[in-house]
Amino acid sequence: MGLALPILLSSTLVLFLSFLFAPNPEMILGARLGRLVHIRRSLAKLKFFTSGVSSAEAHPQLAALDHVVQGIQGLKGTGLSSKERLTKVIDLVDDYGWNHGWLMNVGDVKGKIMDDALQLRLAQGDVKLALELGTFIGYSTLRLARTLNDTSAEIITVDPDIMAYAVSSSIYEQAGVRDRITMKTDFSANAFRKLKEEGKQIDFLFIDHVKHLYLSDLKLALELQLLAKGCVVVGDNILFPGSPDYKEYMLSDEGRKLFKTEVHSTHLEYWPDQPDEVLVSTFLG
Repeated sequence: MGLALPILLSSTLVLFLSFLFAPNPEMILGARLGRLVHIRRSLAKLKFFTSGVSSAEAHPQLAALDHVVQGIQGLKGTGLSSKERLTKVIDLVDDYGWNHGWLMNVGDVKGKIMDDALQLRLAQGDVKLALELGTFIGYSTLRLARTLNDTSAEIITVDPDIMAYAVSSSIYEQAGVRDRITMKTDFSANAFRKLKEEGKQIDFLFIDHVKHLYLSDLKLALELQLLAKGCVVVGDNILFPGSPDYKEYMLSDEGRKLFKTEVHSTHLEYWPDQPDEVLVSTFLG
């Protein structure tokens, strides 16, 4: 009898935790009770976000979107041109990153490096395709759209995260460029292979996704012959969080045969005390 009570309590605790956290409660409780668990969980989440903490307070991407929406609503009737509206949305994201929270998009300081790199590529001839790996809230895509505003270039952004898709799509809408940008909710390798099937080549590539994938994705693009001659490749966050193997490759003898690379020493987005680097590499092939 002395062991019976602890065993009963332990079993009850396990069942309770399974009820709360099991990803598939149907396997434990059966179809009907498992469905009830899913409904209860959804109701609890809705209650939390409607009467407790707002979604904007709970998630930085949603908070940035809310900041943009509020800022644009305050400009109704001011007669902004389409390009001025786009720039205003970019400025609102930067304002949030500097003054209200922190965001891991490229930011205004490193964004200028990206802008200049794209302008450099435009000076060499038409840009048919600009591709971004890593969307987050769509900030860097907006900068691409602004620089390519007077061109017919295709702009594609790739990110498998559904939150990135939802938030960035809304921010593009606020900026008036939703129809200008093609969004791919997929992994970079899949997007590359799709471009290969379509017979497309990349003229400008901005890499700002999972840091340990920078080099492998670059090599896959080379293997699939996706980089057009003169393609400019911009890699963000080279120093922090860091992509050391990518930098090492670009500056190695092998990398120098294929790319002309400049290392830009700067700081992390919206955080001047944290050093960072941006690599701008021109494909020589």
